[in-house]
Amino acid sequence: MMKFWLGLCAIFLSSSVSAADILVTDAKVREPVPGRYMSAGFLTLKNTSDEARSLVSVKAPWAGIIEIHTHTHEDGIMKMRQLETLEIPADSSVVLKSGGLHLMLFRLQLPLADSLPMTLCFDNGDCVDTAAQLYSPLD
Repeated sequence: MMKFWLGLCAIFLSSSVSAADILVTDAKVREPVPGRYMSAGFLTLKNTSDEARSLVSVKAPWAGIIEIHTHTHEDGIMKMRQLETLEIPADSSVVLKSGGLHLMLFRLQLPLADSLPMTLCFDNGDCVDTAAQLYSPLD
């Protein structure tokens, strides 16, 4: 049995990029405006590997659709744009925050719980499970 576990560990350690190379921290979801079934999510993604990774999808049982968005300023007007992927450079962090990169959450199943499980999937097929905390911007 010990040989099996050592062999399994060797397989994971020999891979240059795995789900363990992406750390998700500070995940939170803004409490939706009453009567609305959409909101925004924020988090930090840290890529500890020596290769860039791209976030390609986010799924959650409490949201019908989750899109990766950015804000752009065009002619003095702030606009949101959907991104197909979000690159996390090697040995770097990307912060999703209000007014910048963020997750748009649609078709929410209300009321939302205080802890919201979600799965983030990357271009190499690896996925990371995490939980976001619900927060009120008025607090």
